Amino acid sequence: MNPPILSGQPGRKHGFSLAEVVIALGVITVGVIAVLAVFPVSLQTGHSAQDETRAAHIAQSVFGSLVAQARTAGGNLNPAVTIPSTTTSVDLTSLGQYTLYADNNGQLTNSAANGTYAITIYTNNSVPGFSDPTSANVVTVRVAWPAAAPAANQTFRDYVRIVSKY
Repeated sequence: MNPPILSGQPGRKHGFSLAEVVIALGVITVGVIAVLAVFPVSLQTGHSAQDETRAAHIAQSVFGSLVAQARTAGGNLNPAVTIPSTTTSVDLTSLGQYTLYADNNGQLTNSAANGTYAITIYTNNSVPGFSDPTSANVVTVRVAWPAAAPAANQTFRDYVRIVSKY
């Protein structure tokens, strides 16, 4: 006895044709390429965010050092404030510009060779609302990176704070 035939074409195997396989591989390839194209952009964005965060931390560290050491025993601004871990002294009672550097971990140094970030401190004793130049000073900390690049190729952020004896 012969088994009953369920379909009209005996012996036909079910599967994918070559054209279907090629189309499926094409769709998968386009998807994989699209995903891989996102990786360089995300790495660049992550690196930029890391630099922005470090710049803010470095500026906060510099401001903290300046404010902590700014006042003399008499309550006036200290004209020569030395920033820890460097030999840079900042005169808070006059107009000036001071340069130092920070490595990739945010450690301050005077050496440009080890610096990833260039830090420029601008002081200005002309503060609106303060008639005595020894009582307050506008301090701008500019953090730029990469330190070794020409100024036109650097990214920088400026942070401004009034340092006063009050």
